[in-house]
Amino acid sequence: MSEQSRFANMMQSFEQLSNREKALVGGLVAGVFITIVVLMWMVLGNQISELEQKNAAIQSTLSQVMARKDTFMREKSRLDADRKRLEKNEVKLVKLMEDQAGAQGIQIEEFKEARRVLTENARRSKKKSNAAGSEKEGGGPKVKDLVEESQTVTIHNLTLDQLARFMAAMETRNEPVKVTRLNIQTQQADRTKLREVRMTVATYRMEEAE
Repeated sequence: MSEQSRFANMMQSFEQLSNREKALVGGLVAGVFITIVVLMWMVLGNQISELEQKNAAIQSTLSQVMARKDTFMREKSRLDADRKRLEKNEVKLVKLMEDQAGAQGIQIEEFKEARRVLTENARRSKKKSNAAGSEKEGGGPKVKDLVEESQTVTIHNLTLDQLARFMAAMETRNEPVKVTRLNIQTQQADRTKLREVRMTVATYRMEEAE
């Protein structure tokens, strides 16, 4: 039986129904149709709501990124400048300290040198290469570590003003030079005169791993 024949039989059967039966069938068909429409609306509505929430989250994230972009760029520029200072630092602490001490009329009596590596980039890189079995002599980018070089010195018989000018001359340079430790003993009769000063002055640079 063809589809047209089936449809014709259905219509004939429907015409044979009473008005009350026709109303019941019509109501049933309308109810099914309305139910389908409501279910589709609920499903689509939930999907639309989820999409709106995702879009709102994305917009919020983008707004935060744009708001912090300038701060990030400023911080990146500062870090890049600091790295360049570390990589180009060729200051010689002993000569620098002797020159600045001489300019202030100070005599440094003793130097004690120390050196330490502050980062572990080379060790981590070597460990990673060994684990991958890909270590090659002279291959890949040069690995650098942050190194601290320091001089601990002893100075006798100077004034507080001489010490302040000496420290300022050291720490206001373009090279990364800092006084990291300071121990002062003053004279009993005059607190502005210093009997002994022991200080540690450090500089920092990026060096290739040996």
